[in-house]
Amino acid sequence: CFLFSLRPKMQLMLAERRGGNYVYLNANAKSYKPRGLGFGGQEGYHRLWFDADFEDCYVLESDATYGPGPLIPSRGLQTKFQVARIEVWGFGGQEALVAQKEQRQRDANQRDMARKVDRAKMMENDFDKEMFFGNVFKASADAREPIDQLKHSAEKDDT
Repeated sequence: CFLFSLRPKMQLMLAERRGGNYVYLNANAKSYKPRGLGFGGQEGYHRLWFDADFEDCYVLESDATYGPGPLIPSRGLQTKFQVARIEVWGFGGQEALVAQKEQRQRDANQRDMARKVDRAKMMENDFDKEMFFGNVFKASADAREPIDQLKHSAEKDDT
């Protein structure tokens, strides 16, 4: 694992044994922890930090995880910056792409299954049926009884 800089000069900052916080990622909106992507340092003080909206990004001069050297021209211990472009690389070739597509399909199937309620599975015994669905059709059944009686009495009147 390493960080690199292209300006002010090409420089490589290798991971050191002093720190083990190589990468931090939190995309969970419900989490109380900071949302974003960080490299090195510790939570809240990453060597390189991209917040979830790319609005509050900064770089630190140094940290215990990666070797010394400026990642961007520095203006002190912490330098804020605006993201102009971001480039994401992926490795693994065709096999990784196929595995990724299969996993996405499994995830989509799981989401679809979670959206559908199978009432038969919910009613495993008579107690469950009465507990969950005891009064579901009662109102419509009560409404139908008088109609059936009216039909029956209407048939009697016709004869």
